[in-house]
Amino acid sequence: MKKTLPSASGFTIVELMIAIFILSIVVYSLFSGLYTGDRIKGRANATRAASILASNEAERIRSEALQGIEPRELTYMETVSGITFTVYRKKNYNLDADIENKNVTEIEISVEPQSKFFSTYKFKLLQGFHQ
Repeated sequence: MKKTLPSASGFTIVELMIAIFILSIVVYSLFSGLYTGDRIKGRANATRAASILASNEAERIRSEALQGIEPRELTYMETVSGITFTVYRKKNYNLDADIENKNVTEIEISVEPQSKFFSTYKFKLLQGFHQ
């Protein structure tokens, strides 16, 4: 009676290594996409928060103007959506020659995140006064 070897079934080491390699490429692509999406979401949140702070500061300047208070330079820190910002309000004294009205002041509002991952947001506002 002849002894027969059982038929070889299963995967070879080369097939397993190729499968693991393909799986690692797929997992890397998924995590890379998630990381990029999270980074974009963080930047969008920072931009939204900076826009809110700048809008609030512009509204504060308008409110002071209605009360007859001339805008002044100031700096303060505020936290919005878990991000701490420094808000700067500066007067710009180098106005363009096109502006003939001496009662117009250019005010720059800078919103600077404390995180190095986000850039500074700058907004300019022309404020006129009746005197």
